[in-house]
Amino acid sequence: MNDLLRSTAEALSDHPELAVFLISLLPIFEIRGGVIAGLALFGMSVPETLLWGFLGNIASVTPVLLFLEPISKWLYGNRYADRLFHWLFARAERKAAEVNRWGVLGLTIFVGIPLPGTGAWSGAIVAVFLGMHRWRALAACYAGVVMAGIIVTVVTLGGMAGARTLTNLP
Repeated sequence: MNDLLRSTAEALSDHPELAVFLISLLPIFEIRGGVIAGLALFGMSVPETLLWGFLGNIASVTPVLLFLEPISKWLYGNRYADRLFHWLFARAERKAAEVNRWGVLGLTIFVGIPLPGTGAWSGAIVAVFLGMHRWRALAACYAGVVMAGIIVTVVTLGGMAGARTLTNLP
């Protein structure tokens, strides 16, 4: 995954804002990968990195939240689509118990804690599976993306400071 992030970032090195936006757009990276690329690879400022990372992450998740349910209903009965949606909602069902207990706050925390299998994409699918109100789910995902961006920023800056300290040792 690191090689994919690095090669994507290098290919877009002349346009770091676009690189952070596109990296954050991808479900495998989301804002987490965008922040790391913006700060560590491109040397962008924190506000600029968070802005482009947030915009990229929500640009991909907003349509999922708004249109996944209507599209899945429209494609109901299609053999290939049924298989895809069955797999997608089975994954969501495994994660839904924790989110459902806390509602919108649970969704925000689920999206905001940067662990594997969490994030805005997974959160959006869980929200659709649970039948959450779209606009509340959208607000929870947006807040979670901000939370994840801040957490990853702090960890990245700490790691960069630690690496600089280690490289300056005699």
